[in-house]
Amino acid sequence: MADLNDPARLAELRGAVLRAEADAILDACVARAAKLARSPIALVSLLVRHVQLLRAQYGLPLELAVSCATSRSNSFCQLVVLDEAPLIVDDALRDERVPKDLVESYGIRAYAGVPVRAQGHVLGALCVLDVVPRRFDQRIVGALEQLAIDVSGRLSALTLGDAPLASADVQERLVRVEQATRALERALLALSPVIAAAQAATAGPRVGASRGIDASRATHVTPASLRAAVSCWRDMGPVADELCEEAAAIAGASPCEAASGLATEARALARNLAEIGPLVRLAEGVLDGTLGEAAAAKGRALVLRGALDAHEAASAAVQKLRAGALRARAATAGPGSGAAAPPGAA
Repeated sequence: MADLNDPARLAELRGAVLRAEADAILDACVARAAKLARSPIALVSLLVRHVQLLRAQYGLPLELAVSCATSRSNSFCQLVVLDEAPLIVDDALRDERVPKDLVESYGIRAYAGVPVRAQGHVLGALCVLDVVPRRFDQRIVGALEQLAIDVSGRLSALTLGDAPLASADVQERLVRVEQATRALERALLALSPVIAAAQAATAGPRVGASRGIDASRATHVTPASLRAAVSCWRDMGPVADELCEEAAAIAGASPCEAASGLATEARALARNLAEIGPLVRLAEGVLDGTLGEAAAAKGRALVLRGALDAHEAASAAVQKLRAGALRARAATAGPGSGAAAPPGAA
């Protein structure tokens, strides 16, 4: 049985693979899967640390299409990744293997999913779902496996597309990493209104209180502050992508331990930001009138815990990255370079 939190598997979930924007190749694959299985819903899922990201989808309820995610623990696809093998569910209501949250919330009754891979690791599944019990015969499973080859090829291409930036001075890169972490730290603080509002609306102030986010202040959150937080989150994506590229280049150019750890932390940070995204997209949907409050509440219930955990982990990762960049600057500075940590940077 595979480990969902295997660092090597998670390391392949990065960059363009995690982006929320539509991908024509993956969209064509899920549309084809739904047609060949005569199913109302088809997905390409990616299992991250806290959530299941829906990288491509066909036929989802609106709130799930907006958030592009569910909790990982609620997903059927986690079993595909764990076993690295197809999963067939004829009647989810009676199948003890699968979680019942999606059965109860969305009436999902039948499922067929096959693994999708990148660089040898199972990242998620290509699956079809139905709202009535049914059998998916071997012909359908075989066709899904063939389509999964195309999905896997696309995911592999997206991971390989994240090449390091052109060469530059390591010290210059480390300064840019430090600057990026400061910007991301401010952005994560700006996301607190979205998270506080979601806590108050979905689960009350008890959820995540230990994480230092005061849900009782959600009554003072204005649409303007929520819009500012949504905009801030969208701005974080390019910053995190560039930070990952810089950290990878630094690790390749410098043998010191502090430098080699930067790439790992940067990828972890990018994954955590992607896992916060579903909650932010739901807030944006309510603000723009795309989603009603009832639909948004259903979506929030599936991703709130993951967003809380990811926000906490992202904040910790930013601090580790900044500290690592400062250590690496000291370790890679040549004699007389003057590359000491700037005042107040510790």
